[in-house]
Amino acid sequence: MRKLVCITAAFLASMIISVSALAEGGFLIKAGLTSSNMDLNRDVATVVSEVFSDSFFSNITSYNLGIGYRTGSWNNFKLQPELIYNVRGTRIDDLTQWKMAYLELPLNIQWGIDLIILRPYLQVAPFVGYDFKNTTSDTVAGNTLGDITTEANRFEYGVSLGGGLDLLNRIQLSVTYNWNFGEVANLEAYKDQISGITRRNAYSLMFSMAYFF
Repeated sequence: MRKLVCITAAFLASMIISVSALAEGGFLIKAGLTSSNMDLNRDVATVVSEVFSDSFFSNITSYNLGIGYRTGSWNNFKLQPELIYNVRGTRIDDLTQWKMAYLELPLNIQWGIDLIILRPYLQVAPFVGYDFKNTTSDTVAGNTLGDITTEANRFEYGVSLGGGLDLLNRIQLSVTYNWNFGEVANLEAYKDQISGITRRNAYSLMFSMAYFF
């Protein structure tokens, strides 16, 4: 009987802690900048140099914005699931950009130290996303990118690492480095000379500011 009472008391205590942690949480809105690029899956520098300029697939800077919810603290851990509109892509040359608009669902798992007015933290976040819009700004060598964007893989998945700083429990500054593990497209339809080369939205660096309310 005593053992049952102890187990019940421990369960109720954990429930109270969880409920209080959720009660201390809050909703947020956020916005920021995203720097991204694609990456070749193998070394094709020789082939690329014969077909494209030196600026072939370089970084592009765009934006991100979204909403989320952060739970209260439990053993210095907090959860912060978000729904993010994130525009990423690549610059193909001086005239051409390929942008992909993703709707992403990251689950940020944060660990930080509460210093009353400041809370520095580290975080890891698995994420999934869906690319629902592809746009290209120009053409390259007289060919459009429509064949690539039409065949582009819509779903993405990956993980991000980062950290940030909470100020007065109202403002959050964050930076994350995101790895995308899924391929975006096969370029065989674009250039016969580089058939079989696949590309993926390999990484993006995000700088964001959030406001809790």
